[in-house]
Amino acid sequence: MKRQNTKGLPQAVDAYLRWMASAQYSQHTIDLYQWILKHCVEFANAANMASSDLFTCEALKAFESASQPKSVHLSPIRGLARYLYENNQLEAPLKKSHEALPGIYEEYLAHYEDTRNVHHATIRRCRNVFLGLHRNLDDDDLSKLTIEQIDAFLKHYNAGYSPASQRHHRSCLRGFLRYLYCHRKILRRDLSTLLAGPPFYAQTKPPRFLRPKEVERLFSSLRWECPKDFRSNAMIYLAYTLGLRPKEISLISLNDIAFAKEEITLPNRKNTTPLRLPLPEEALKAIVAYMVNARPQVDQKALFVNLTAPYRPVFHYTVSYDISACLHKAGISESAYCLRHTYAQNLLEAGASIFQVKEMLGHDRIQTTQRYIHVHTRLMRKRLFDETL
Repeated sequence: MKRQNTKGLPQAVDAYLRWMASAQYSQHTIDLYQWILKHCVEFANAANMASSDLFTCEALKAFESASQPKSVHLSPIRGLARYLYENNQLEAPLKKSHEALPGIYEEYLAHYEDTRNVHHATIRRCRNVFLGLHRNLDDDDLSKLTIEQIDAFLKHYNAGYSPASQRHHRSCLRGFLRYLYCHRKILRRDLSTLLAGPPFYAQTKPPRFLRPKEVERLFSSLRWECPKDFRSNAMIYLAYTLGLRPKEISLISLNDIAFAKEEITLPNRKNTTPLRLPLPEEALKAIVAYMVNARPQVDQKALFVNLTAPYRPVFHYTVSYDISACLHKAGISESAYCLRHTYAQNLLEAGASIFQVKEMLGHDRIQTTQRYIHVHTRLMRKRLFDETL
């Protein structure tokens, strides 16, 4: 790796701005980045620091404090650091600062991120919970941890949070406790099984699925006019014909699709079990239409990318938003998950067993899949009571 010094920093900035222009950033954004980076170079020269010293959280805080206005945007500096790192001119990318946790917590977060392919926002939420737990415990020896201490911590930590956030916090701790017991053998018993919240009876409602007329209305309302239409429609066909989660759709790469064999491989599933499936003809055609008419010609392995610069893989919430927007345009007030629920119902009506549905949906637990036998009253009676209807 090369070590950039302050003399080479202006050239690096010029190269980065030229790259932004080639990546079709707007001129307004380029001008803003150029203005901020110019002041950043002046700050580095005045402090006589190398770029490796400039691209640190401490240096960014100093630059922000010395800048006028005080609320200067730091994204240009982060973008420049990322550009230099990707071009082997910086030893490490610039990371946002966060309070360090003891090693065992950091090891679990790395394990969780590697094995579950979770979004960085989930890691950040877990980190905050673990920070609170670490500060709350009097003893750093986790082998002495008790469920009473966990309950006491959650009672204090969850105060003021919504029921959904409280469930997320319990889930973070449940995974950590399971890791301490199963992987690290630190706990003498699995405390994760004792960590349970109050029942939420609203969850006993059956998953919402689309009726045949709603399905017809949705697909007849789809438009094929602008690039976003092609991208959204490809997402909808994948969700409807394969029951994929928005996260799974966002993680599909071009290498996962065998166009000649009309197959798709799903390596990044929630239950970590890869799956290869036939790709339905209508979904394949929607993907090809998107790639020909809408997908930017960029060096990205992800199937779904931003339609404007910077061209990066879309996040799962972009998939959810785009699918939901199409549903609402069709007069269907549901979320993207209703297509997944519809897929589950179609499997059940086709005679698939609950275990087959579990594998197709990528569920961790059979209890999650069992909720889907309630999606239709006739199916529920037939499967639970063996009635002939």
